[in-house]
Amino acid sequence: MIELIDPCLGQGNFDHPWWCNRRYCGMSNPVPCHMSTPRRISGDRAGGIVITMQLSCVIDEPLELAPVSIELVMRDPVTGKAGRFLLDKEVASPFHASLGELLPITS
Repeated sequence: MIELIDPCLGQGNFDHPWWCNRRYCGMSNPVPCHMSTPRRISGDRAGGIVITMQLSCVIDEPLELAPVSIELVMRDPVTGKAGRFLLDKEVASPFHASLGELLPITS
């Protein structure tokens, strides 16, 4: 299941990329970043991993130069442990392609 996550109030009085959701903007840690609306992916099995992802780029860099990454958080709802990863375009594209190759093998 893929869902959009309801935003809470955030801040940011500066130029934003078109994809930035100002309600999330600047709320990342440890570095304030422009943030898109997050997406959450979860399975139907109880206790399954929950993945949250959104676009991010550092606020302090000029918009035309700031690299945009996919911020990926994978959380185990049973233990509460999470891993946070930043995927740049050079990694995200082959990752997407590899999923497309591997998923049909599982059926």
